[in-house]
Amino acid sequence: MLWFRNASLAILFLTLGSHPASAQTALQQARQWKLQARANASAGNWDEAIATYEKAVELAPRSAVLHVELGDALIRVARYADAIASYTEALRLSPRDLNAEIGLTQAYRGVHNYDEAKQILENSRVEHPQSPKPLAVLGNLDIELQTYDAAIAHLRAALVLAPADVESRNRLAVAYEAKGDSDNALTQIAKVLTRDPQSALAYYTRAKIYSDSNQDAAALPDAMNSVKLQPRNPRAQLLLGKILLRAPQGETSEQTKDRCQRAVATLEPLLEMSVRDSETLFLLSRAYDCAGNSEQAQKMLSEFEKSSKNDRETKENQTQAKHLVQQSNDLALKNDFAGSLDLLQQALAKDSTYGAAYSQLAKLYYSAGDMEKATLAISQALERDPYQPDFLYVQGKILKKQGKMDEALAVFQRTTIVNPKESDAFFEIGAIYEQRAERANALAAYKKAAALSPDDPDYQRAVSNLSEHATQR
Repeated sequence: MLWFRNASLAILFLTLGSHPASAQTALQQARQWKLQARANASAGNWDEAIATYEKAVELAPRSAVLHVELGDALIRVARYADAIASYTEALRLSPRDLNAEIGLTQAYRGVHNYDEAKQILENSRVEHPQSPKPLAVLGNLDIELQTYDAAIAHLRAALVLAPADVESRNRLAVAYEAKGDSDNALTQIAKVLTRDPQSALAYYTRAKIYSDSNQDAAALPDAMNSVKLQPRNPRAQLLLGKILLRAPQGETSEQTKDRCQRAVATLEPLLEMSVRDSETLFLLSRAYDCAGNSEQAQKMLSEFEKSSKNDRETKENQTQAKHLVQQSNDLALKNDFAGSLDLLQQALAKDSTYGAAYSQLAKLYYSAGDMEKATLAISQALERDPYQPDFLYVQGKILKKQGKMDEALAVFQRTTIVNPKESDAFFEIGAIYEQRAERANALAAYKKAAALSPDDPDYQRAVSNLSEHATQR
């Protein structure tokens, strides 16, 4: 893992420190790598940027800036666990580093650990009371979690500190619109467009508000502006197509034909972008019909009906699969292996994408001693969600059972990176270190597990036994 590398590199750095000329040369080379990495990042060459940042970190492991920039690059390629490790190291070197805190938050969002992200941001806003950044990111996170009142409060507070922040004001408008407060949303949009007349999001949000209130004459120019500014934005195209399909009063037949042809021209590119959801297909069938192309209208209508049916069946199957996995778990607790396995197979027949079903299957095979099948099942679970802590923990247990201690340790550590509150993983880390007679590391891991789950007697016993052993020595 990243911090292991940094630990060994710190030794290199100390060695260089005993030779001033060598240290100076290393730092100069690190600066060169940093500049090259930034150039790669600017060009969007993220893999090259990461590799170059890592070279810079090797030569200057105590540079918090380098760890932050490396984390930023890692996020770009969805290497969230490595990004978390990099930002965490930056914060160890430079506590309260705002950029590291914001980056760490984004990395935790990438692994869907919203509780950890929120906690970091709450701490950051206290540490940096004059900075709008933690508040702005909190507001954005609140929108993602659909807690719109909290989003409004946080974004308003951010704008008190930075009134010219167009991005936060846009998000505030979105939060108001989502909550149903159109008046305040429109007020914020007007302020955004005064500062930034090229804001596609502002035009889109205002068009949606007008469209939802059947003010199509007002919605149309905003929707057109949004598509013009972001021609590859499917949401904007879909909204414009929807508005174009509404016939205004007093329209001539020639105007109707022109309007419907524009709707077709707006919606057809969505098919090229592989946007074939039910709403798109339905609107396209209407657009073709309105434009007089009955053959294409019927084709789209048929696709719409199939898509709608598939959507309903998929949703029903997902719900049933979830219930079947829960029932399978209940039977597994009763040692009914055959019954539990049967229910899991039914669940996967309903929804072959459900990662929790594969994880449960891995647990069953693990209990039955079939490590080969357990390994295959947990690999399938992790293919669907590579950062799910429960899946990672199960993989670690399987590797440990197979005697692959180095791999198991790395996976358990990865589990604690993704979720620092996974006490079971810390306990397993402690057990592996204890087996290796690395008692200091083992005790630290056991203490972490015990602190996270103070009511677990096994954790307390492990701490007590190892502490007692250390005292006797």
